Amino acid sequence: MNFKKSILTTGMTAVAAIGMLVGSAQARDEVRVPTLTAPFGAGIMEQIVIFERLIAKRHPWVRLVAQESPGFVYNIREMGENKKRYKTTTFWSSTGGLWAAETAQKGFFPKPIPRDDFRWLVTRSSNCFFFATLDPNIKSIKDFSGKKIALGRRSQTHWGLFTTKAIEDGMGVKDAKLEFLGNNAGMAALLDGRVDVAAMGATMTADQNVVFPSGTVRKIAATGRKYYNIPIPRAAVQKINKDLSAPFVSHRLAPNKLPNQAAELDCLGDYVFQASHKTFPDDVAHALTTVFLEIDTDAGKYLGGGKLYRRASMCVVPVGIKPHPASLKACKDFGVEPTILK
Repeated sequence: MNFKKSILTTGMTAVAAIGMLVGSAQARDEVRVPTLTAPFGAGIMEQIVIFERLIAKRHPWVRLVAQESPGFVYNIREMGENKKRYKTTTFWSSTGGLWAAETAQKGFFPKPIPRDDFRWLVTRSSNCFFFATLDPNIKSIKDFSGKKIALGRRSQTHWGLFTTKAIEDGMGVKDAKLEFLGNNAGMAALLDGRVDVAAMGATMTADQNVVFPSGTVRKIAATGRKYYNIPIPRAAVQKINKDLSAPFVSHRLAPNKLPNQAAELDCLGDYVFQASHKTFPDDVAHALTTVFLEIDTDAGKYLGGGKLYRRASMCVVPVGIKPHPASLKACKDFGVEPTILK
């Protein structure tokens, strides 16, 4: 009897040991993926910190690690030049940023960085840039001639470089007095009467279900003063794209998406997304795209900007970057058909 018990106990122990070996063989060590974001206060860094925690709760092995950075220009340069990051790191950028890199825009990139080096993983949002004035006689960008125009800092791609392209290349106004003051300082200058026009912006999902006005929009709207939105026409965006081989998009905001916006408003934008080097591992790319799709709008419960991450927009692949094949597969596996913009 004792002998039989001994045999039974030994057999059960052996089976348990084999089970543990099989389990440990199937289990996977955590894969920590640093992701280059932006400075604190820009939004993306704070949002990805939330995703860090949500991903850790939902995925068995992939771990996204937010790394604050100086911004999209730094991210592209770092990912284009630091080979140690190619297979380990993702980064946040935009189609306009990659265009600026490939064309070595002066003041941003000293030499070209091919956008074909990078791959799209998941889309966060798009954006929408236009202008505002207190002067009812300034109705279009054509009226900017000889006027003082407050833009972002020279070091800002979207608020400084892209808005300049809209004025000078899109609309052909070469004699406007451009003042690179920064977003908030520019709006203060407009309200004080020191400039005639200031840049405005918004961030939104591809379907426009979520639209966040920028600080400049909120500030001028809060004054209660009468102001006038000035669009960046579709024709201007098309001209920039044709003449400069750029990937900008022309959005038409439906009425009342922003304060003081009773009519449709045309604006210039690009897309913001998580990307990787083209050699980034398939399994990790698939896992990251999948877990973002799983989280969907849950990040919005913890942070306003988290509402921008919506399953309906995440699989929109913008013009200007090739998709990672594993991320496309992740969208399809999840039941979301990718939309590849042309």
